[in-house]
Amino acid sequence: MKNALLPRLMKIWLYLTLFVLSLPLLSMAVLGFNQSRYGTLPFQFTFDWYTNLANNTALLEALGVSLNLAAQSTVFAVLVGTVLALGMARSRVVITAPINSLLLALLTVPALILAAGLVIVMSWLGLGSNSLGLILASIVTSLPFVVLIVGGRLRGLDPHYAEAAHSLGAGALRTFLTVTVPLIGPSIIAGGMLAFVITFNNFAIQLFLAPIGISTLPVQIYSMVRLGVTPDVDALATLIILTTVLLVIALNWLSGNAARLFTVTTKGR
Repeated sequence: MKNALLPRLMKIWLYLTLFVLSLPLLSMAVLGFNQSRYGTLPFQFTFDWYTNLANNTALLEALGVSLNLAAQSTVFAVLVGTVLALGMARSRVVITAPINSLLLALLTVPALILAAGLVIVMSWLGLGSNSLGLILASIVTSLPFVVLIVGGRLRGLDPHYAEAAHSLGAGALRTFLTVTVPLIGPSIIAGGMLAFVITFNNFAIQLFLAPIGISTLPVQIYSMVRLGVTPDVDALATLIILTTVLLVIALNWLSGNAARLFTVTTKGR
């Protein structure tokens, strides 16, 4: 009896924990479909707030700015991060240890402190609050995710694949393009997706470094919720949550199945 009761209690505790953790997201999703502007009951289903959202030019412009910023930063973060991870994989510990420490520091330092430091550095560089400074700061904050994910894949890579390619006459460049890149491809894509999400949601960096007159989506939402969360914001948050969930599902798929798929395909050649 006791053996049967314990698993049930653990399941109940698990479901209760999941419900509490998802409650803020669920509440915004539900209120995005409620007729009342102030979230009052009774609940009346409507799509009006999504219609208003489609006509909100300020939010749509901010969304475009955020997508453009995240796309540009992700491209550079993936290129620089992948090259850095490849270099670290071929370096000694005395070189990689300080770099890893710096990357972990960038991940753990509070966002406001990091943003304040980047403002000082950008001022030294003469960039101030302009688009180039914002992109560079976004690359700095998203780069560690790419390096750590790609680096983790490189550490688990079997060196015999490259050695076999060399023994069959492939040069260094051909081995890299036809063997190494396919094997680390899923981790590059996963790192890029994570860098995109991090940049897209990086409120502190964008608040401190965004050019005057240009508002990103997190900053625009912040200006809207200072007087209270409106159903427009709930509707927008629901769309962002759904997009993020899809990205997380794709990320999980890439971290497992895609890696095996790439490996099997390479073996079959």
